[in-house]
Amino acid sequence: MLDALLGLTVRCDVLVVDDSSTDGTLDVLAERAAAEPRIGVIVRPRKLGLGSGLKLGWVHARRMGYARIVQIDADLSHDPADVQRLSDALDAGADLAIGSRFMPGGRLDYQGIRGFVSRNANVLAALVLRMPLTEYTTSLRAAKLARVPDGLIETIENDGYSYQVACVSRLVRAGLKVKEIPIHFRDRHAGESKISKWEAFYGVVNLLRLGIDRRPYLSRGTEPALPDCSVCGRPYVIRRSSERLRCLACFGSMEKG
Repeated sequence: MLDALLGLTVRCDVLVVDDSSTDGTLDVLAERAAAEPRIGVIVRPRKLGLGSGLKLGWVHARRMGYARIVQIDADLSHDPADVQRLSDALDAGADLAIGSRFMPGGRLDYQGIRGFVSRNANVLAALVLRMPLTEYTTSLRAAKLARVPDGLIETIENDGYSYQVACVSRLVRAGLKVKEIPIHFRDRHAGESKISKWEAFYGVVNLLRLGIDRRPYLSRGTEPALPDCSVCGRPYVIRRSSERLRCLACFGSMEKG
C-alpha cells in the first residue's frame, strides 16, 4: 500500500497511526520511514480506537500545514489509486469527496451477513440522517482542510467505528460541498474485522443521537480542539532524525514504570 500511495501522480505524504501493534508492522514502518521522508508514523502506547486515530490524523495535518487530508484503510480494501480520483473531485470544486460502495458504479465484495450489515447500516443512516448520500461508513474520504472549521472533526466524541458516521454528519451539516465517487471495496487480503457486537450496538445508539440533534454544528459555538495525545493530553513530538512520531511523554512514563 505504501508503494502504491507514494507512486501516485498526485504527490502525497503518508501518515500511519499505529497502536503499538505486535505483528511486525512497526518493524516494517520503522525501516520504511527511515528511508523515505514522506512516510510518517505515530506510535501510541495501546489500542485507542479507529476514531481516535483518524482524529489524530486531522490534528497532525493541521499542525503541519497540509492543504488536504485523505483517509484510507491500510488493508487494501480501498484501492490506493482512488486517492487520485478523490483529489480530482476536490480539484473540480468539491470540499469533501467520499468513496461510495453503494452509488451507481460502486461495488462491495462482502457476501452473506457482512454484506447485509454493511448495506443496511448505510440504509439506516440515510433514513435517520436524511442526507443526500449513499455512503456513510467508509473510511475513504478526502477534504480541503481550509474548508473545514477548526475543531469540527477533532472534537467528535466517538473514538470507535461510529466516528465515521459522526464525521460525515458534521461535515455535511457544516455546509461543505460534497461529491461521491463510485469505488470497488474489496475484501481484506488477510486478518479479520475488529468490529465487535458491542461496537455495532453503540453505532446504532450514536446514529439515533445524531438523528435527534439536527442543529447545524456551527451554531453551537467554537469548541477547543482536543489535545494531540488521547492518553496524556500532551503534544506528539516529531523526531526529525527518523521522521517517526510518537508521544514521548507517554513512552517516557512507560519506560519509568
